[in-house]
Amino acid sequence: MFQKQTEWIVANRERLNIKFALQLGDLTNNNADSEWGNARRSIDILRKAQVPYLLASGNHDIGVWGNSQDRRSRFSDYFNAMDYQVPNLGYRPWDTVGFFRHGEMENAFVTKEIGGVKFLMISLEFGPRDAVVEWANGVVARHPQHFALLVTHAYLYSDNTRYDWAKKGKEQKWSPHAYGIGKLPEGTNDGEELWRKLVSRYPNFIFTFNGHVGNSGAAYLESKGASGNTVHQMLANYQAEVEPHYPDGGGGFLRILSISGDGKSVDVKTYSPHLDRWLTTADQSYHISLDRSLTAPLPP
Repeated sequence: MFQKQTEWIVANRERLNIKFALQLGDLTNNNADSEWGNARRSIDILRKAQVPYLLASGNHDIGVWGNSQDRRSRFSDYFNAMDYQVPNLGYRPWDTVGFFRHGEMENAFVTKEIGGVKFLMISLEFGPRDAVVEWANGVVARHPQHFALLVTHAYLYSDNTRYDWAKKGKEQKWSPHAYGIGKLPEGTNDGEELWRKLVSRYPNFIFTFNGHVGNSGAAYLESKGASGNTVHQMLANYQAEVEPHYPDGGGGFLRILSISGDGKSVDVKTYSPHLDRWLTTADQSYHISLDRSLTAPLPP
């Protein structure tokens, strides 16, 4: 199913003018070598076709057998900085690349100029540590003329609000604070903490994307940042426990975001290359109006 997704992206790259692919975490189920090998083979389809991509780590990608009791992972054993640079293929998928810590893929940023417009995409680990959030602030602050997008595994909950352990606790299931990493001294940050400490602070933030959450597995929220900019926050998750239950452990769906020619709106669609099926309910197929054009550079 993973391979069908990446094959579909490559096959439809020209027709849909696909500029990049974002993965939202849980590359594996049990942080096991066989599963990492499968992820590597599937992502290699994008790499060889020169489709830029950005990966995220989820709770199933860390700890012994994916139990999230600590942050040990095989992620960086199977993926490395060359995934975002690949000089041996004779091209640069991203304009610039950076990492929180050399040799670790769990926290990375990439930039890309598309039609004269600059984008910054940051991928943060599951329940990011305090030092990681501080690093991400520095990255965004250094790129004020880039539209900023955050990719992380747990941020928006299925009730169209952000994860907020301080106010809602276990009322919101699967919070990063409820896992073993939530007890570690380096800190853990949920959606509300990421909003307050990072996303809301910068006028160039436009999107956040996450997976992780069961229930409906889908949610959407618009919030105003400190500068009055609208940030569009999106949950898209397709796995066995999501309701309604789709075939074969989630159905292999993916999200397609299509930006209008004037850059002022985005159409959101949901499709499964595995089932050859579109989801058409209001939480899986909708239209987003933007407060600024994504095809016009940000002012200096």
